[in-house]
Amino acid sequence: MKKIVLIGAGGHCKVIIDIIRSMGEYEIVGITDNGSDEALLNIPVIGDDNILEQLFREGVKYAFVCVGGLGNMELRTNIYNMLQEVGFQLPILIHKSAIISSYANIGEGTCVMPGAIINPDSTIGRNCIINTGSIIEHDCIIGDNTHISPKVVIAGKVIVGCNTHIGMGSSIIQGKNIGNNVTIGAGAVVVSNIEDNLVAVGVPAKVIRVKS
Repeated sequence: MKKIVLIGAGGHCKVIIDIIRSMGEYEIVGITDNGSDEALLNIPVIGDDNILEQLFREGVKYAFVCVGGLGNMELRTNIYNMLQEVGFQLPILIHKSAIISSYANIGEGTCVMPGAIINPDSTIGRNCIINTGSIIEHDCIIGDNTHISPKVVIAGKVIVGCNTHIGMGSSIIQGKNIGNNVTIGAGAVVVSNIEDNLVAVGVPAKVIRVKS
C-alpha cells in the first residue's frame, strides 16, 4: 500500500477518505491541519503542516489537498505548490462509482467524486474537484484548480478556466467559455460566455459583480 497524508481536516476531507478507501491503493497515515485536532472517519490529525517534510523523509511519498473549493480557491493552489516543493506526488483519486471515459485526460491532484461522469476527449486540469454526480460531456476543457460542484451539468465543448467555482446544480450549454477566477452561482444556467474575474448567477446567468 502506498502511504499518503491528507492536508485539511474539514468536511471535504471526509469524502477524500471515502474515495481512497474505495480505491484500495493507499494507506492514509494521517491528516495535517493548522487549526483542528479532531479525527475524521477514524483517521487522526497528526500535526500541522510543519510535519510534512518529516513525513516525506520518513517515506510518505503521496499527499493530497483536502481543503474544499467554496471560499478561497487560491488556498488550494498554495497548498498544492507547497506539497510539490516538499517532493510529494499528488495522485488522481477517482471513486469506484465514477464513470470516466478511457479517452478523457485528468491532471494530477484531481479528485473525482461518487457518481461523476467524464465523457470522451474531455481534459481536466490539476488539483481540481469534480464533485458528486456532476457531468462533464465530451470535448470539454476544465482548467487547473477548478471546482465543479455536485450535480453540475456541462455540455459538450465547454471551456472552463482556472481557479473557477461552478456552483451546485448549475448548467452550462454547449460550446460556451467560462474564464479564470469566475464564480457561477448555484442553480445558474449559463447560456453565454463569462469573462475572467466575474460572478454570475440566475437563469439565465447574468454577471452581478467583478471579483476583487
